[in-house]
Amino acid sequence: MAKLYSRLLGHYDGQPYFISVSVSPNINTVEDFSVAVHYNDPNTEREVQIARIDTAHETVHFDRLYKRNQPKDTNVDFSVWDAEQHLEENWRQYASTYAENHAD
Repeated sequence: MAKLYSRLLGHYDGQPYFISVSVSPNINTVEDFSVAVHYNDPNTEREVQIARIDTAHETVHFDRLYKRNQPKDTNVDFSVWDAEQHLEENWRQYASTYAENHAD
């Protein structure tokens, strides 16, 4: 799957958060996609996803990684662009919930 782009959403608790959009086979014919909100952990130098809507398991689903039990919601109907809009509109709440649930 090819990453189309990543862009800065803003900062939460001093940490920059990004949204990344990937599609396959291409932007004109989207069969599979992944849209994720993430930050880069300065301690581990790894990308940490906090929310993701994708088609990785044959159906569109919402990985609610910000919750403690990280449920996978399969009762969703998003296009790649709807997923991007939804995550962009709600990323601050997801970042806040992730920080509460995954504090070290």
